[in-house]
Amino acid sequence: MQRAVRRISVERGHDPRRFTLVAFGGAGPLHACELASALRIPRVLIPPAPGVLSALGMVLADHVRDYAQGVSSGMVRKVLSTLDARARADLSAQGFSAATMTIRHLADMRYAGQSHTLTVDLTAGEDFHTVHEQRFGYARRSQQVETTAVRVQATGHTPSPTLPRVDPGGPNAQHVDQVPVWFQPTHPTGTYVYHRGDLGAGNLIVGPAIITQLDTTTVVPPGWAATVDSFGNLVATARNR
Repeated sequence: MQRAVRRISVERGHDPRRFTLVAFGGAGPLHACELASALRIPRVLIPPAPGVLSALGMVLADHVRDYAQGVSSGMVRKVLSTLDARARADLSAQGFSAATMTIRHLADMRYAGQSHTLTVDLTAGEDFHTVHEQRFGYARRSQQVETTAVRVQATGHTPSPTLPRVDPGGPNAQHVDQVPVWFQPTHPTGTYVYHRGDLGAGNLIVGPAIITQLDTTTVVPPGWAATVDSFGNLVATARNR
């Protein structure tokens, strides 16, 4: 799991210490705090229903369709116009009105003689030379530029939901049990157990603690504490930071 997080952060030039780790899925909240400790990530956010967060995202995500076609010189505008009309018709058939659509025109471009291309956002007014310089550190503004393909990305925007808020709960959360948990191999630690559905906004859970719910189990290890925000998210931080 550490390698996976490093691959999408450190290896792409991002410092994990500047981010919040969002834990979801059935097992994410079980390991999130210890994973954050190992990577020096200062904060963990656990949404109200981590086990079905991906499914919720699919329901609420915008509807995106991509179209592409190779082109030869002089055909760019004609092909873009054809793909644009097709994209709008397809989104309309899905129930999206013109006001809820966003259409982007893009082009795969390269310097004459290059084997690789860069995708340039024509709708945003991007310039190939500038994009090339940003990516590779140089531009040859006097050299001929070729367009090998054009793309249309059509997005039908789904209405944003109104997320429910949870009732205030005060600083003290009521535990439902206490069990021995082995956070170290030498001896167990008495650990309070909480039900996620019993928690209210403002509750503070000091680790070690276990928070149970239908779709996952959250572990707050020793040295960590979690608070409940107004939307029911658990926000955990290391207490020695």
